[in-house]
Amino acid sequence: MKNNINDLFNDFLKSYDSETKDSLWLEQSSKFKDFWNNRVMSDSKEDLSDSEIDEIVKILDRNGKGNTFGCEAVAKAMVAQGAWRRMFNELKNKKHLGKCLDEIFKNSGDARANSINELYKVNEGNKNGLTGPSGNAVNAMIFAYNPSNNLSIISIKDRKKLLEYFKLENHTDFENDAIGEKIVKSNEDLVNGFKSLNIYGSPRTISTFLYTPAVKSLWKDEPENTFISSPEEQEEAIEIQIEEKQDNTDRTLFYMEKELENFLIKNWEKTELGKKYDLIDEDGKFSQQYPTGVGPIDILVKDKKDGTYVVLELKRNQTSDDTIGQLARYMGWLEENKTNGKPTRGIIITGAYDKRLYYASKKIVGCEIYIYQVDFKLKEFKE
Repeated sequence: MKNNINDLFNDFLKSYDSETKDSLWLEQSSKFKDFWNNRVMSDSKEDLSDSEIDEIVKILDRNGKGNTFGCEAVAKAMVAQGAWRRMFNELKNKKHLGKCLDEIFKNSGDARANSINELYKVNEGNKNGLTGPSGNAVNAMIFAYNPSNNLSIISIKDRKKLLEYFKLENHTDFENDAIGEKIVKSNEDLVNGFKSLNIYGSPRTISTFLYTPAVKSLWKDEPENTFISSPEEQEEAIEIQIEEKQDNTDRTLFYMEKELENFLIKNWEKTELGKKYDLIDEDGKFSQQYPTGVGPIDILVKDKKDGTYVVLELKRNQTSDDTIGQLARYMGWLEENKTNGKPTRGIIITGAYDKRLYYASKKIVGCEIYIYQVDFKLKEFKE
């Protein structure tokens, strides 16, 4: 295996410009640090804008809004756009959270592990996607802050598989260690382990190599999801369908609905839905784009009174029959795979209501329909 992996690495380096890529990541890191230090950690009470957060998400998450195939983002973080926006505003407005993450960036070794454990402790109960058991969000930001010493293999699950497959010396107890120790030790074990195999390069170079198809097929035995998983991929697929089948569609409403999901997540407590339902952050899965075996749910929440799971689906530019079928599919999957048969409920959010939707929804027990309204105002700017 050692000779084989060395041959693969040498072949990889023939087409991978590590010097240019590492230089690019120093620039990306500088952007992230500037955003972190001068916007998130500033004393300004003003919320971060969606546009400035989105520029940082493009660095952190390959599925981030605006990214294209082959972009230089940290990794597929599996964090939806609205969740990133909510997360960064909470890090700014809840100073104890921001301070914990700031200490993680600036510490190393045992001190970093302790800071990570503290972050997970103080963020417990917050529905913001920051502290899942996979460590994706935290590890993506750790790499962006210092790409010279940290891997962009952000999933703890993937780190464990790599250590086991390549039989590297392993000081990480993935069953019993606290999350901070798992993150810090696994990074050190992998960096040192590949050096022992005479594979040298920056953490980014090694991480990229390990996710090339030839190498990934060796250690990552699970199949990729066959359904479209990211909001951007879903939107792209819908746009293609619109262009092919609905040339005369008024696209203004559609573009509003593209952002509605992110808006709801970021401003959840301020909405009518937020008064009745709680966002969830459980088992490393967040409310937005909640993964199931039959596709991702737009938003999955729980009733504050009785804990019932409630599926929220945005109608977007699809037929009423498609929307009802999608809602029923997710409710059925939840009842069979998550609630032990306990009934779920569903909510369809749409900008336009028609009789087809009315009659179809009558046959779905527990289905409600919400119509959203956009209140657009102009206000003169004065110093």
